Order: sequence, then structure tokens, then C-alpha cells
Amino acid sequence: MKSALEIAMEKTAGTQEGGGLTDEQRSAIGDLEKEYQAKIAEQEIMTESKIRQLAAQATGPEFQEQVHALREQLAQERERLEEEKKAKVQAVRDQAS
Repeated sequence: MKSALEIAMEKTAGTQEGGGLTDEQRSAIGDLEKEYQAKIAEQEIMTESKIRQLAAQATGPEFQEQVHALREQLAQERERLEEEKKAKVQAVRDQAS
């Protein structure tokens, strides 16, 4: 997972290499950011809901294993969504080139 500093540096490098972004590109990138924040939040809510359901049914090590598996799935899905967003943002940036 990238730190906020790494993400900021990538954004800065991207604008310096390709020049400034148009208003349309900024708007499209902003929309993508919002869309993917919502997708990630949805996944987090679904995972926490599943954990609450498990808490009512399972106990002990079995519960802990299942929670760990769900959190691993969430981390993988978050990473996939971040990569997907990054590719789409890059596509928007490349439109000016």
C-alpha cells in the first residue's frame, strides 16, 4: 500500500511531465476519485457486515480465522480497486498527450 507522500509525489510528477491538466481532465479525475472511494467504502461496509454475522454464529479460533480471511479479501479488493483507479486516471491524463 502506498503512503500519502508517494501518491502526492506521483501526482506532482505526472503534472510536471505531461504539463497541466485541462478542466475536463481535472473533473474526470475528481469523478474517478469519488467513484472509487465509494466502491472501497461499499466493500468495507459489506465486510464489516459479514463479520458481525459471523460473530453471532461462530466463536473462538474459527471466528478469528474467518475474520482474518475476510479482512485479507478486503485488502486484496481495495488494492485491485486502487490499481483500476490508477489506470483510469492515467488514461485521462494521457488523453492530453
